[in-house]
Amino acid sequence: MKKFALLVLTIFFLLKASYALALSLENVSLSTEANYLVCSWELKDIPIEKLDETLHHGIPVRLQFEIIIEKIRRFWWDETLLHHLVLREIYYDAVKNVYNVQFVGISSAPRAFSSLEEALNVAACAQNLPLLPANLIEPGAFYRLKIKATIIQRISPNLPSRVLRIIFKGGKIESDWKIIRFRFSN
Repeated sequence: MKKFALLVLTIFFLLKASYALALSLENVSLSTEANYLVCSWELKDIPIEKLDETLHHGIPVRLQFEIIIEKIRRFWWDETLLHHLVLREIYYDAVKNVYNVQFVGISSAPRAFSSLEEALNVAACAQNLPLLPANLIEPGAFYRLKIKATIIQRISPNLPSRVLRIIFKGGKIESDWKIIRFRFSN
């Protein structure tokens, strides 16, 4: 009986600890703009202290947003219309004392910010991100938008990863899938 109680307590504390480092996607919205289906969101519950400590140890952090749009079909498998990754990297420049945000896949220079909160506001939020041309979506059909956010610690092979994993346990923090079912109409 003692072993069972110990097992239940261990599972409870593990679930509580994993919940403490869970991200949440909020204010997810879909709309059309300039003949495109666009999406906006905000990432909340970010462990800023842990990220700041990780960045100050010279470890860049990657924010990854996985976006899937599926057409819901009755009595058949759903059709995937879009499977896309939006990547943003944050790293700390100790010489200039700034946080840089790089939009991966965009050929612009990294944007510099004086505080981590400002850098996260830019990196963790999206406003009217174009996803699909509106002409690929049939009016009256049902669709499903799924978004998941992940913060990944990027350890270089030159660094002692076993020591650094203690700072940012597991190397990544994930949100749950945010699922929105919608119907497109003209």
